[in-house]
Amino acid sequence: MNCSLLVVMFGAFVAQTTEYLPIGLLPQIGHSLGVSDGSVGVLVTGYAWLAALTAIPFTLATNRLDRRTLFLGLLAVIAVANLFATVSPSYAMLAGVRIVTALTHGVFWSILAAFATRLVPEMPANRALAWAFGGISLAVVAGVPLATAIGQWAGWRAAFGFFAVLAAIMLLAGMLLLPSVPGQGHEADLGFPHGNVPLYGAALATALIVAAHFCSYTYVVPLLTAVAGVPDPRLSLLLFVFGLAGTAGTIIAGWAGQRPSATALVAAIGIVVSLALMMLAGRRPSAAWLEMALWGGSISALTVGLQGWILKFAPERADAASALYVAAFNIGIGSGAMIGGLSLDRRASTQLN
Repeated sequence: MNCSLLVVMFGAFVAQTTEYLPIGLLPQIGHSLGVSDGSVGVLVTGYAWLAALTAIPFTLATNRLDRRTLFLGLLAVIAVANLFATVSPSYAMLAGVRIVTALTHGVFWSILAAFATRLVPEMPANRALAWAFGGISLAVVAGVPLATAIGQWAGWRAAFGFFAVLAAIMLLAGMLLLPSVPGQGHEADLGFPHGNVPLYGAALATALIVAAHFCSYTYVVPLLTAVAGVPDPRLSLLLFVFGLAGTAGTIIAGWAGQRPSATALVAAIGIVVSLALMMLAGRRPSAAWLEMALWGGSISALTVGLQGWILKFAPERADAASALYVAAFNIGIGSGAMIGGLSLDRRASTQLN
C-alpha cells in the first residue's frame, strides 16, 4: 500500500469528520450556546452551501498550484479553524469558524480524486478512488462516533480540539511523505464541457440523492432517540455500526468500480429501504442495528459510485468533474440538512403548543 495514498485517505478522514462534527454533538452544542438543534444543524447546512458555491470557482483559481502544496495548505486551515472552534464563546463565532473551514472544503474534495490517481498511476483508478474516498467511510465509522463519545465524556469543545490535533498530525505526515504533483496548467484547461447532458444529469441525481440522505442523517441523534427509542449510551455504538457497514460498502463499491451507475442505483435503493424500516419499526431499539447497518453500507457505496459515475462522463477533466460533483454533493447536504432542520424545529414548536 502506497504511504502517500494513506496520507490522502487520512487527510480526507479529518476533513470529512470536520464537516460532520456538529452532527454527533448537536445536543451539547445547542445546550452550551443556548440555541436549538435546528440552529446547530445550520452549522452543517451553511457549511455545505458554502462548499457547494466555492467548489468550482476556487478550484479554477487554484488550478496552477502544486497539488501537494494545496493539499497541505487546506489541512493547515482545517487544523487552525478547529482549534478556534474550541474557544468559541458564542454561536456567532462558532459559525464564523465554520465559514472559514467550509471555504477549504470544496477545493479539498475537488482535487482529491485526480490527486489520488496521479499519486499511484500504476493502480487502477477505481481502487485509488476507493482508498482516497475511504476517508469518508472512516469519518463515519470512527470520526462521528469518536466525536460523539468525546462530546459526551469531555464536551463538544474537546471533540473539536481532538480533530485539530489530528489535522496537524496529518499535515506533518504530508510534509514528509507526499511528493510534488504539478497543477493542471491554465485555468481555461478546467472548463466544463458544453452540452455534456449525462455529466450534468449525474450531478443533478447526486444532489437529489444526497439531499434525501442528509435530511435524516444530519439529525440522526434525535432521530434515533425520539423515533427509534434508542437510549443515549448506545448512540456511539450505533454510529460505529453505521460506519463499519460503510467501510464494507466502500470496499464493495471499489470492486464494482467498472459499473458506477449500477452501484449508485443499488446503494440509493438501500438508503430508501433503511429509512423506511426506521419509520415502520417505530420505537424498537433492536431494529435500529439493522437499519443503521443497511443505511451506512448504502451511503458509502453511493459516495464512491456517484464519484465514479461523474468521472466516467469527463475522464479527461477529472478536476472539473470532481468540482461539479463536490458542488452537487454539498448542495444536497445543504438542502437536506435545511429541510430536516425546519421539520425538526416545526415538530418541537408543535409539541410545545
